[in-house]
Amino acid sequence: AIVASCSQTMPDKRWNVFEVKLDGSGFKQLIHNEEPDLGFMMAYLPDGRIIANSNIGYQGVPCVSGDDPVGNMVLYTPDTKNLRRLTFDQDANWNPVVMNNGRVMYTRWEYTDLTHYYSRIVMNMNPDGTEQKALYGSGSMSRTVRLISSRCRATVPRF
Repeated sequence: AIVASCSQTMPDKRWNVFEVKLDGSGFKQLIHNEEPDLGFMMAYLPDGRIIANSNIGYQGVPCVSGDDPVGNMVLYTPDTKNLRRLTFDQDANWNPVVMNNGRVMYTRWEYTDLTHYYSRIVMNMNPDGTEQKALYGSGSMSRTVRLISSRCRATVPRF
């Protein structure tokens, strides 16, 4: 299946996350919630819950006068439609990926006390949002920009 986010399919043009089979059939909305602009990117957890990127805090990026929305991670349980915010950052978190060890890897745009241009840090956390830690790029003044975290299929897990 292909997972995508878009706004044009919603009657009110708000963003959400959808899934469609490779042959184009089976198009369905994955997250059902009344919050506007709920999800942008997501990953399935092994238990069926969804980690998604959302502008649930209705924050804007400070360095562009708040014009760009800030995405933070949320945990969505499809059975109960329960949504819980996992990250509470001033700047965006993107691209959740479930690693082989069950932790969630994602990219954080963090430029407090960092050079702004090289400020995308690869982070990881437990699926419930606990133990958020830098995985790669923290504290470096060199090119650490990684906008899309991904898992490599290899005998030794790495990104």
